[in-house]
Amino acid sequence: MTSILTVCTGNICRSPAAELLLKEYLGDLATVGSAGVSAMVAHGIPAEMLICLDGAGIDGRGHQARQLTAELTSADVIVAMTHEHRREIVQENPGALRRTLLFDELVHAARAGAELEGDTPAERLADMPAAIAAFRPELAGMAIADVPDPYRRDQAAYDESFSIVEAGVKAIAAWIRG
Repeated sequence: MTSILTVCTGNICRSPAAELLLKEYLGDLATVGSAGVSAMVAHGIPAEMLICLDGAGIDGRGHQARQLTAELTSADVIVAMTHEHRREIVQENPGALRRTLLFDELVHAARAGAELEGDTPAERLADMPAAIAAFRPELAGMAIADVPDPYRRDQAAYDESFSIVEAGVKAIAAWIRG
């Protein structure tokens, strides 16, 4: 089974939202976790993001932030919320380079219908890093955006960040499921 790790800064807003949404939309196709490059270890998800998750029918109250470690970067696919997160992950763990993808790269590839090898959703999910590598020439001409950090901002910032992640995860799941 493919393992996915989502990564943001504190592991309390963007990456846990992505983790929980991926679990919801991919079901038993993958094991999904999250971590932060500067995690607020053992903290939960802020009330503003819980409101967003609740609106999607997802309970995030059990989440506890954890720090990104070398062990966690052994995941099959590492999804970074920003360019800076990707840089930090790869700088600390060079072996993770090909498996560390930007969230928006995946979203662009999914929406463009980049070719995924495999007959089953599980096989297509496992092919994501290779599919992104093959799709890089097209990605080079696209504006790849960071998922904005809503932490300590107003509810509208949380809503915006969550809607970006939710729409992206839906596109990625549809792409994998074919």
